[in-house]
Amino acid sequence: MTFKNNLAIVLFAACLSGPAFAQKPVVLDDESIFVAVEEVLQGAPALAAARITVRSQDGFITLSGSAPSVKEIATAVRLASNVRGVTGVSNEIRVADRPWRA
Repeated sequence: MTFKNNLAIVLFAACLSGPAFAQKPVVLDDESIFVAVEEVLQGAPALAAARITVRSQDGFITLSGSAPSVKEIATAVRLASNVRGVTGVSNEIRVADRPWRA
């Protein structure tokens, strides 16, 4: 066989098996997502002084509680957003020792 024939066979086989190699979206349940977000937040040294509560519904995460500064809040949101299965993050975290706005 010639190079062109071999190439044609390989390309044809790849076309036939294409869907078999396609990645399907991974659907994770809320409990798995909740645990993963909790673990990543608790494992972040920058968030050691933060008191953050996590809720998960249909992959959408709500973070609430308090953190020492806006920097820690941004870190928590970024870390939660990067967890596999998270579809969105609502940030309700407040800076500690700062009064609520009316």
